[in-house]
Amino acid sequence: MKKLAKFLSVFALSTMALAAQAQNVNNAQGYVQVYDVASKSNLPLNEYKQYHSENAIADISYMFWSFQGKLTVKVENLTEDTLYVNWSKSTFTIEGVEIPMTPEESKLTPEQYKIFEKYKAEAPVLTDMDYEWQKITMGREEKKDEVSKIISKSTYTKGNYYIMPRTKNTDAGIVLDTTVASYEEKHNSLKKEMATIYKADFTPENTPVTFTCKIVVSNDKDFKNATEVVETFYIASVREMDAKHFRGKRIGQDPDGYANYKFPERKSTSFYVEINPRNSVYFNKRFAR
Repeated sequence: MKKLAKFLSVFALSTMALAAQAQNVNNAQGYVQVYDVASKSNLPLNEYKQYHSENAIADISYMFWSFQGKLTVKVENLTEDTLYVNWSKSTFTIEGVEIPMTPEESKLTPEQYKIFEKYKAEAPVLTDMDYEWQKITMGREEKKDEVSKIISKSTYTKGNYYIMPRTKNTDAGIVLDTTVASYEEKHNSLKKEMATIYKADFTPENTPVTFTCKIVVSNDKDFKNATEVVETFYIASVREMDAKHFRGKRIGQDPDGYANYKFPERKSTSFYVEINPRNSVYFNKRFAR
């Protein structure tokens, strides 16, 4: 029975992972903005082309690819012993407000709660399938911290917050100026056509979005020798394009019969937002008065 339960659990995780890859756009006639994220400390990329920060006990990778962007962190235990991550002490900072990665909502200030509601992800990220973990609790009278125990050479992945706020589609994205720079490239899905890409570049000083992630790790469960890994990121560029170019060629279909597309823009250091066509550069250049 235990073996059957484990098999069903693995099968469910595999099915959900495949479903997550079956992306599409809501409006194939619309427009998409792709946001390229930069690291303020110039973090290197790992073999999977993800930003990562490595120290003596942990290798922490950062991934952002999803609709609206999602701060997803993957903690790998590099030691021969157990590693602990305190998610209640680890934080996400955006709009200048710091909130726990796993907050106790009743203890958030009004300002923190407003940011929490604005950026919390609708569904948590699944843990890696090769990871065996258990919750380790701390404290007695007050609500206990959420602490994950990572066995040697294993990983744990967590993603609780979006990078762009939860808004209606009509308000999503950034309205680019009609004078923004543009260039053309071969269309990813329409034969013998060119796609026009509008691009705005930003510096750490004028970027529209900056966010910081702090992860608290320790090789002892009491966190007497805890290490804080703090990294700050910002949007370095926004590229706006038509949705068909963004999704690329059709490459098949999922088990439910829905089409799968190549998504040539997909990478861990970027994310995307579908925008209201009336907010696109194309519309404003052609129809705005």
